[in-house]
Amino acid sequence: MITHDYSEWHEPEKPPFTIEELVNAVKELMMQYHVSFDEALKHLQEKGIPYNEFLKVGGLDELIQGYLDEIDRQKQETLTQYRLDDLLGKLEEDIRRKSAELEQLLSKLKDESLSKRLKEGLEQRNPSLLNTLDWQISRLQNSRVDEARKQLQTLIQQIQRMNSLSELFRDYQFTGQKSVTPSEAERMREKLEMLEELEEQLMDALEYGDLFNMDLEQLKEMLGEEAAQALDAKREELRKQFAEALKATGDVDYNEETDIYKITPGAARKIGEKALKEVFSRLFTDGLGRHHATYTGDGNVEMTVTKPYEFGDSLTSLDLPSSLLNSAIRQSGVPGNTPDGRIKIDSRDFVVHQTKGAAASAIVMLIDQSGSMSRYGRFYNAKKLALALDALIRTEYPEDKLYFVCFSTFAKQIPIGSIPELAPKPVTVMGGAVNMRIDYSKEVDKRGRDLIPEHFTNLQKGLELARVLLANSDTKNKSVLLITDGAPTAFYEDSYLYLTYPPNERTYQRTLREVKMVTDENITINTFMMGNEMDMGYFGEGEFLEKMHQVNKGRLIYPAPDKLTQYVLKDYLDRKNKIIQI
Repeated sequence: MITHDYSEWHEPEKPPFTIEELVNAVKELMMQYHVSFDEALKHLQEKGIPYNEFLKVGGLDELIQGYLDEIDRQKQETLTQYRLDDLLGKLEEDIRRKSAELEQLLSKLKDESLSKRLKEGLEQRNPSLLNTLDWQISRLQNSRVDEARKQLQTLIQQIQRMNSLSELFRDYQFTGQKSVTPSEAERMREKLEMLEELEEQLMDALEYGDLFNMDLEQLKEMLGEEAAQALDAKREELRKQFAEALKATGDVDYNEETDIYKITPGAARKIGEKALKEVFSRLFTDGLGRHHATYTGDGNVEMTVTKPYEFGDSLTSLDLPSSLLNSAIRQSGVPGNTPDGRIKIDSRDFVVHQTKGAAASAIVMLIDQSGSMSRYGRFYNAKKLALALDALIRTEYPEDKLYFVCFSTFAKQIPIGSIPELAPKPVTVMGGAVNMRIDYSKEVDKRGRDLIPEHFTNLQKGLELARVLLANSDTKNKSVLLITDGAPTAFYEDSYLYLTYPPNERTYQRTLREVKMVTDENITINTFMMGNEMDMGYFGEGEFLEKMHQVNKGRLIYPAPDKLTQYVLKDYLDRKNKIIQI
């Protein structure tokens, strides 16, 4: 049985956030919506970041309280100077007179339903019912129709004004003696409503620190230009203090000239560490821990098992207590041994710990950046994986090399710090089939390149760049970790770039050539397919993937997007444990 305990709700202490929590919220927006830190922060500012942590700095809270006092003074001045009851009485009398005149006129139109509808509208003071009456009158064939409609519209306007001023009279307690005209009453109503709205904004600023959603022009109109300038100056001072507080976290850089915030590479790594902890919290339940290669040899992981020293063994693994004991035993039966109790040790006595080998590997994480990767959280989870894998390798396997390459129509290596705000390429070509050819033998300027659709899938170019990066590594354990959701739709041949949709056999064959070149350099391609197997049967995509892995002998896996990070990290750890000596 499930039970629920309820308690009284208590408002959280102010401020309801810390700078660290704010930065984390912005980083999560970056990851999910593929925007820059500055864009995510400005989005939160527009929604209303509570800045009350800084309000007391420089007397900003006192300034706001002063504005609230001035608003209250202006409201009281109006309420104690004017009266509305006599104006409402005059309006009521005028409505009765006009309605009586209109009722006489309607009786001449010879339609009893008109008088009934007029009576209902007047009793309820409902302009909508009276507008329906106007429609009924307009359908009649009578010479007095225009006159009746004109009088009715005048009556409707009077009732609308009466309703508005009656509401004002109910909301405010007027105690003055000065009478007002209808137009003066309307201006007074507008002023009081603006003061109320400004008061609400200032209260939000004082209670929640919501300073940057305030209407500065409205403040200027109601309290004067000097008041608006003073608040604006304080807000700018607060902006600078806020920027300094963000910079002090070590996660954010701020450029005063451009007014742009950027996430630091260190902050990107913190995202990876957080993702890594989340994954490990699940992995540890399966009994997984830190893994090392299982063979023995020269390495950095010392074992409890020992062996006699052999020429060439490293003395850094010397078991000193066992070596001294061996020396003492050996010398205990030696005639003429020195009587002072000193032990003479030599290489015959040495015992060393055996060590586990620590085989290094080099990995290129190849991330599909094509337009379709924006679906179902695919790209968000690919970024989480990239950051988590980087965190794992830096902390547990620093001898490994990890590179990141994004590919769409083009391909490029990316630094770890740019991953959080990385986004799939937007789809710019809609509709049917695409068959484009761009000649790169001719110079393609920036303007021309900007016109090339970037949302296609050029796996050939991505694999080529991965092969170049891994060629510089001296380890024999080289692999490509491919994260994609479909088959290639772009390739290079000679000086031409081809963009094809749907994918065709020519695209597949040019890509398989590059797969063969990668394989010839002993690089394994492990593909984690973010689309499902059903999606891969329309244009022969499934057959292409099978051929690719027949050539390379790597693995093809279909993890769910939200399980990608957990699956890949577990796979990486398992393979580290199974590496054999080379």
